[in-house]
Amino acid sequence: MQKFTLFLTLIFFILQKSIIFSQDKNELGKVTGLEIPRFVSLKKSKTFLRRGPGKSYKIDWILERNSYPLKIIAEHNHWRQVIDFQGDGGWVYFRLLSGKRTIIVKKDNIFLKKTSEKNSNPIAILKYGVIGELINNNNGVCNVRFKDLRGWISKDDIWGC
Repeated sequence: MQKFTLFLTLIFFILQKSIIFSQDKNELGKVTGLEIPRFVSLKKSKTFLRRGPGKSYKIDWILERNSYPLKIIAEHNHWRQVIDFQGDGGWVYFRLLSGKRTIIVKKDNIFLKKTSEKNSNPIAILKYGVIGELINNNNGVCNVRFKDLRGWISKDDIWGC
């Protein structure tokens, strides 16, 4: 009986560890082999988001902003399933997407700061919906560029970082 209990305990421990480690691994896309989910941006200023992966599917959304950030959540042949910062989504043809990382401000009147320090001086006030370029991220703050302004912003205030 003790051997059986020890055996069950060992099996439980092994299963628990495999579940924990499987949650740590990032999923890789079956088409590209790249990490999913991942952030990308639009190459074109007019892009159709479709209900399914193909031109025969109905267009649900038309995105009309160049460099608009999206998150790829699935892949199917030449199509990528994406969502935006508001949770709206659809399927986009892969050639319309760029690996260039951009961000969008998801709150109003957010400070762009000179350095990554919490007490850093603001250099600009950003409005909701402004799109910028992601340079890098570090400990909850992101180094970003908005046209000629380069600075730091909290991850909580933007999407795509």
